[in-house]
Amino acid sequence: MSTYLPINLPSRCLVYDGVKQDDVKIRAYQGQDEVYLSQINPKNLEKNYFEVLHNLIQGVDPLKLTLGDRMYIIIWECINSYSNLIKVNTICSHCLNEEIVSVDLSNFDVTELPKDFEQPYTIDLSTGEKIRLQLLTVADDIKTEQYSVGHEDSMLYRYARSVVTDADILQTLEQFRSLPAKDFLRIVAWHEKFFHGPVMESAFTCSKCDKEDKVEVPFRFSFFFPDGSELEEFFGQGI
Repeated sequence: MSTYLPINLPSRCLVYDGVKQDDVKIRAYQGQDEVYLSQINPKNLEKNYFEVLHNLIQGVDPLKLTLGDRMYIIIWECINSYSNLIKVNTICSHCLNEEIVSVDLSNFDVTELPKDFEQPYTIDLSTGEKIRLQLLTVADDIKTEQYSVGHEDSMLYRYARSVVTDADILQTLEQFRSLPAKDFLRIVAWHEKFFHGPVMESAFTCSKCDKEDKVEVPFRFSFFFPDGSELEEFFGQGI
């Protein structure tokens, strides 16, 4: 029998109509999930991980999850299904010494949405127009993944999906193609301003110069399915 546990999402569930933090529960990965997790690659990440998500989460529509909440879930699952420790290669910014740093994922800081956050959020463009924005979701990234096949402007398409409008998405995309660069960057900046989720960096002490530094932890597919040296280190000991 699956055990579902409460989880406090970085969005505080402010963007999910009728959903409270206490409503949302999650379980760790099971063998049935590995079918999709082991096949994840850059071309099918969104679709394959959604197949897993809709079995992991209770209390909220996984298609409506913000990307910040989804990243938090990915890290939660790595900690609770595999291990909280990963190894990251980095270079000390003080002495340029190459280091292999052991990072504890459970020590990541987590940024939450402000308690007064509301969407849609209206911003002014340089053209005098106003545009209403909402946070990108799992559904948006799935649609963007599908659109990216055969199209080179998937970045524009992705942000166009965050616009709240009665217009068709292709009409909004066409508007974005002629949008002044400073206006497009203003839209990107709005999304950056309301970043929420795990802060993917960790402190370490250089073994050569003994100075404190920070390492940024890049996204890696082993978050979904450890292999190679990580598989051996986490699960192969004693076999």
